[in-house]
Amino acid sequence: MAVVMLASAAVLAGPVGSWLQFRLDKAPLPLRNPLAAMDVDAIRPYRVVGRLTLEPNVVEALGTSQFLHWTLEDTSVPRSDPLRRATLFITYYTGGRDLVPHVPDECMLGAGYQAFGNHENKDVTLPALVQEFASVPVRVCTFIRTAIHNSAKMTVVYTFAVNGSFAATRTDVRLRTADPRNRHAYFSKIEVSFPGATRAQSVSGARKLFDTVLPVLLRDHYPDFEQAEKASDEQS
Repeated sequence: MAVVMLASAAVLAGPVGSWLQFRLDKAPLPLRNPLAAMDVDAIRPYRVVGRLTLEPNVVEALGTSQFLHWTLEDTSVPRSDPLRRATLFITYYTGGRDLVPHVPDECMLGAGYQAFGNHENKDVTLPALVQEFASVPVRVCTFIRTAIHNSAKMTVVYTFAVNGSFAATRTDVRLRTADPRNRHAYFSKIEVSFPGATRAQSVSGARKLFDTVLPVLLRDHYPDFEQAEKASDEQS
Protein backbone atom coordinates (compact mmCIF):
# COMPACT_ATOMS: atom_id res chain seq x y z
CA MET A 1 0.00 0.00 0.00
CA ALA A 2 2.81 2.40 0.89
CA VAL A 3 4.46 1.73 -2.48
CA VAL A 4 1.20 2.50 -4.28
CA MET A 5 0.79 5.73 -2.35
CA LEU A 6 4.34 6.78 -3.12
CA ALA A 7 3.85 5.98 -6.80
CA SER A 8 0.63 8.01 -6.89
CA ALA A 9 2.35 10.93 -5.22
CA ALA A 10 5.14 10.76 -7.78
CA VAL A 11 2.63 10.89 -10.61
CA LEU A 12 0.85 13.89 -9.06
CA ALA A 13 4.15 15.65 -8.55
CA GLY A 14 5.28 14.77 -12.07
CA PRO A 15 3.31 14.81 -15.34
CA VAL A 16 -0.13 15.25 -13.76
CA GLY A 17 1.14 17.99 -11.47
CA SER A 18 2.71 19.77 -14.42
CA TRP A 19 -0.52 19.45 -16.39
CA LEU A 20 -2.57 20.87 -13.52
CA GLN A 21 -0.07 23.69 -13.08
CA PHE A 22 -0.37 24.51 -16.78
CA ARG A 23 -4.16 24.43 -16.73
CA LEU A 24 -4.38 26.63 -13.63
CA ASP A 25 -2.40 29.34 -15.40
CA LYS A 26 -5.05 30.65 -17.79
CA ALA A 27 -4.30 32.28 -21.11
CA PRO A 28 -5.87 35.72 -21.60
CA LEU A 29 -8.64 36.51 -24.05
CA PRO A 30 -8.67 40.16 -25.12
CA LEU A 31 -11.92 41.99 -25.71
CA ARG A 32 -13.07 42.35 -29.30
CA ASN A 33 -13.53 46.06 -28.63
CA PRO A 34 -12.83 48.16 -25.51
CA LEU A 35 -15.78 48.51 -23.15
CA ALA A 36 -15.56 52.30 -23.30
CA ALA A 37 -16.07 52.10 -27.08
CA MET A 38 -19.58 50.67 -26.70
CA ASP A 39 -21.94 51.88 -29.42
CA VAL A 40 -24.29 54.28 -27.66
CA ASP A 41 -26.86 53.97 -30.44
CA ALA A 42 -27.07 50.22 -29.73
CA ILE A 43 -28.33 50.74 -26.19
CA ARG A 44 -31.29 53.00 -26.93
CA PRO A 45 -33.63 54.07 -25.32
CA TYR A 46 -30.78 54.72 -22.88
CA ARG A 47 -28.53 57.66 -23.53
CA VAL A 48 -25.21 58.43 -21.88
CA VAL A 49 -25.32 61.58 -19.74
CA GLY A 50 -22.07 61.04 -17.83
CA ARG A 51 -18.80 59.13 -18.19
CA LEU A 52 -16.78 58.72 -15.02
CA THR A 53 -13.00 58.55 -15.22
CA LEU A 54 -11.01 57.03 -12.37
CA GLU A 55 -7.78 58.20 -10.79
CA PRO A 56 -4.72 56.01 -11.55
CA ASN A 57 -4.57 54.70 -7.98
CA VAL A 58 -8.25 53.68 -8.17
CA VAL A 59 -7.64 51.90 -11.50
CA GLU A 60 -4.70 50.09 -9.91
CA ALA A 61 -6.87 48.96 -7.00
CA LEU A 62 -9.56 47.89 -9.46
CA GLY A 63 -7.05 45.59 -11.11
CA THR A 64 -8.02 46.32 -14.71
CA SER A 65 -7.89 49.16 -17.22
CA GLN A 66 -10.87 47.70 -19.06
CA PHE A 67 -13.93 49.27 -17.49
CA LEU A 68 -16.95 51.42 -18.26
CA HIS A 69 -18.62 53.68 -15.70
CA TRP A 70 -21.55 55.55 -17.23
CA THR A 71 -24.57 57.44 -16.02
CA LEU A 72 -27.53 56.61 -18.24
CA GLU A 73 -30.93 58.12 -18.79
CA ASP A 74 -33.86 56.01 -19.94
CA THR A 75 -35.62 58.32 -22.40
CA SER A 76 -38.61 55.98 -22.68
CA VAL A 77 -39.92 56.76 -19.17
CA PRO A 78 -41.11 60.06 -17.59
CA ARG A 79 -38.51 62.32 -15.99
CA SER A 80 -40.17 61.71 -12.62
CA ASP A 81 -39.75 57.93 -12.88
CA PRO A 82 -37.18 56.61 -10.32
CA LEU A 83 -35.79 54.37 -13.07
CA ARG A 84 -35.13 57.29 -15.40
CA ARG A 85 -31.47 57.56 -14.29
CA ALA A 86 -29.13 54.59 -13.89
CA THR A 87 -25.49 53.95 -13.13
CA LEU A 88 -23.82 51.26 -15.24
CA PHE A 89 -20.45 49.91 -14.14
CA ILE A 90 -18.71 47.16 -16.16
CA THR A 91 -15.26 45.66 -15.58
CA TYR A 92 -13.32 42.99 -17.47
CA TYR A 93 -10.58 40.60 -16.31
CA THR A 94 -8.79 37.79 -18.12
CA GLY A 95 -5.86 35.40 -17.84
CA GLY A 96 -3.71 34.63 -14.84
CA ARG A 97 -4.66 32.39 -11.96
CA ASP A 98 -7.14 32.43 -9.07
CA LEU A 99 -9.00 35.50 -10.29
CA VAL A 100 -10.92 37.08 -7.41
CA PRO A 101 -13.75 39.41 -8.47
CA HIS A 102 -14.50 42.66 -6.68
CA VAL A 103 -18.12 42.58 -5.49
CA PRO A 104 -20.43 45.32 -4.17
CA ASP A 105 -21.10 43.14 -1.11
CA GLU A 106 -17.67 44.25 0.15
CA CYS A 107 -16.84 47.36 -1.88
CA MET A 108 -19.97 49.21 -0.72
CA LEU A 109 -18.99 48.65 2.91
CA GLY A 110 -15.70 50.40 2.21
CA ALA A 111 -17.69 53.34 0.79
CA GLY A 112 -19.52 53.87 4.08
CA TYR A 113 -22.63 51.78 3.45
CA GLN A 114 -24.06 48.92 5.50
CA ALA A 115 -26.03 45.95 4.26
CA PHE A 116 -29.79 46.49 4.57
CA GLY A 117 -31.60 43.16 4.65
CA ASN A 118 -30.39 39.97 3.04
CA HIS A 119 -28.58 39.81 -0.27
CA GLU A 120 -30.45 37.67 -2.78
CA ASN A 121 -29.60 35.59 -5.83
CA LYS A 122 -32.32 35.21 -8.42
CA ASP A 123 -32.77 34.26 -12.06
CA VAL A 124 -34.24 36.76 -14.50
CA THR A 125 -35.56 36.10 -17.97
CA LEU A 126 -34.24 38.44 -20.66
CA PRO A 127 -36.25 38.33 -23.91
CA ALA A 128 -33.25 39.37 -26.00
CA LEU A 129 -31.19 36.41 -24.76
CA VAL A 130 -33.83 33.79 -24.04
CA GLN A 131 -32.91 31.65 -27.07
CA GLU A 132 -29.32 31.33 -25.84
CA PHE A 133 -29.87 31.59 -22.07
CA ALA A 134 -33.18 30.52 -20.54
CA SER A 135 -32.41 32.88 -17.67
CA VAL A 136 -29.56 34.97 -16.32
CA PRO A 137 -28.57 34.73 -12.64
CA VAL A 138 -28.22 38.07 -10.84
CA ARG A 139 -27.40 39.16 -7.31
CA VAL A 140 -29.45 41.85 -5.56
CA CYS A 141 -27.91 43.80 -2.67
CA THR A 142 -29.45 46.71 -0.78
CA PHE A 143 -27.31 49.04 1.34
CA ILE A 144 -27.95 51.97 3.62
CA ARG A 145 -25.68 54.86 4.49
CA THR A 146 -26.62 56.74 7.65
CA ALA A 147 -25.32 60.27 8.17
CA ILE A 148 -25.98 62.73 10.97
CA HIS A 149 -28.95 64.38 9.28
CA ASN A 150 -30.13 61.87 6.71
CA SER A 151 -29.91 58.33 5.42
CA ALA A 152 -29.85 56.89 1.92
CA LYS A 153 -30.62 53.43 0.57
CA MET A 154 -29.20 52.01 -2.61
CA THR A 155 -29.85 48.70 -4.33
CA VAL A 156 -27.18 47.24 -6.58
CA VAL A 157 -27.98 44.49 -9.06
CA TYR A 158 -25.15 42.67 -10.78
CA THR A 159 -24.20 39.61 -12.77
CA PHE A 160 -20.97 38.14 -14.11
CA ALA A 161 -20.29 37.11 -17.68
CA VAL A 162 -17.76 34.29 -17.31
CA ASN A 163 -16.31 32.06 -20.01
CA GLY A 164 -19.33 32.37 -22.28
CA SER A 165 -21.98 32.00 -19.58
CA PHE A 166 -23.35 33.93 -16.61
CA ALA A 167 -22.96 33.65 -12.84
CA ALA A 168 -24.31 35.55 -9.84
CA THR A 169 -21.64 34.92 -7.22
CA ARG A 170 -17.89 35.26 -6.80
CA THR A 171 -17.65 31.59 -5.83
CA ASP A 172 -19.23 30.50 -9.12
CA VAL A 173 -16.85 32.76 -11.04
CA ARG A 174 -13.79 31.33 -9.30
CA LEU A 175 -14.92 27.75 -9.90
CA ARG A 176 -15.49 28.35 -13.60
CA THR A 177 -12.32 30.31 -14.24
CA ALA A 178 -10.24 27.70 -12.38
CA ASP A 179 -11.71 24.75 -14.32
CA PRO A 180 -8.61 22.70 -15.33
CA ARG A 181 -10.33 21.57 -18.51
CA ASN A 182 -10.08 25.08 -19.95
CA ARG A 183 -6.99 26.86 -21.24
CA HIS A 184 -8.46 30.36 -21.13
CA ALA A 185 -10.46 32.36 -18.62
CA TYR A 186 -12.24 35.68 -18.46
CA PHE A 187 -14.98 37.29 -16.42
CA SER A 188 -16.78 40.60 -16.52
CA LYS A 189 -18.98 42.14 -13.84
CA ILE A 190 -21.99 44.11 -15.04
CA GLU A 191 -23.45 46.21 -12.23
CA VAL A 192 -26.38 48.61 -12.24
CA SER A 193 -28.06 50.85 -9.70
CA PHE A 194 -30.87 53.41 -9.74
CA PRO A 195 -30.57 56.30 -7.26
CA GLY A 196 -33.85 56.79 -5.44
CA ALA A 197 -35.46 53.54 -6.59
CA THR A 198 -36.79 50.87 -4.26
CA ARG A 199 -35.38 47.34 -4.25
CA ALA A 200 -38.27 45.99 -6.34
CA GLN A 201 -38.01 48.89 -8.79
CA SER A 202 -34.25 48.36 -9.08
CA VAL A 203 -34.71 44.70 -10.00
CA SER A 204 -37.24 45.66 -12.65
CA GLY A 205 -34.97 48.39 -14.00
CA ALA A 206 -31.95 46.09 -14.01
CA ARG A 207 -33.86 43.48 -16.00
CA LYS A 208 -34.66 46.04 -18.69
CA LEU A 209 -31.14 47.47 -18.75
CA PHE A 210 -29.49 44.04 -18.85
CA ASP A 211 -31.81 43.04 -21.68
CA THR A 212 -30.45 46.01 -23.64
CA VAL A 213 -26.76 45.97 -22.69
CA LEU A 214 -25.86 42.27 -22.39
CA PRO A 215 -26.59 41.42 -26.06
CA VAL A 216 -24.30 44.31 -27.11
CA LEU A 217 -21.53 43.08 -24.83
CA LEU A 218 -21.81 39.53 -26.14
CA ARG A 219 -21.90 40.62 -29.78
CA ASP A 220 -19.36 43.46 -29.86
CA HIS A 221 -17.06 43.11 -26.88
CA TYR A 222 -16.70 39.76 -25.14
CA PRO A 223 -14.48 37.14 -26.82
CA ASP A 224 -15.82 33.89 -28.23
CA PHE A 225 -14.74 31.54 -25.46
CA GLU A 226 -15.80 28.29 -27.12
CA GLN A 227 -14.01 29.19 -30.35
CA ALA A 228 -10.82 30.07 -28.46
CA GLU A 229 -10.91 26.75 -26.61
CA LYS A 230 -11.57 24.84 -29.81
CA ALA A 231 -8.68 26.55 -31.58
CA SER A 232 -6.34 25.71 -28.70
CA ASP A 233 -7.38 22.07 -28.73
CA GLU A 234 -6.79 21.84 -32.46
CA GLN A 235 -3.27 23.27 -32.10
CA SER A 236 -2.27 20.94 -29.25
